Amino acid sequence: MSALEVLLAAAAVLLGVALVPLLTRLTIGPTILDRSVALDVVMALTIVAVCLVTVATGEVYALPVLLALSTAGFVGAVSIARFASGSDDVDGEDAEREARDETRGEGR
Repeated sequence: MSALEVLLAAAAVLLGVALVPLLTRLTIGPTILDRSVALDVVMALTIVAVCLVTVATGEVYALPVLLALSTAGFVGAVSIARFASGSDDVDGEDAEREARDETRGEGR
């Protein structure tokens, strides 16, 4: 067994160990934001696992999969953040806040 194989096996074991508390947080996490953070980290661990497979096999066919996974993770995180904030229009919120401040006389 070469040093690279030992390192890859150790990294795979550490990824598995890290996945257990994340799945627990994803399942029971008291708020949607806890679940969202756990899902982001699970996505990152999935990306790392695909990288480990790529290094172990020496094939590069998984590189587009990594790009798709990272894009899906980013879009998912942004979508959950927008949902959790309760807003779907950032510019509309700013205009509404300014109008409310002007009505109260605080906009000056």
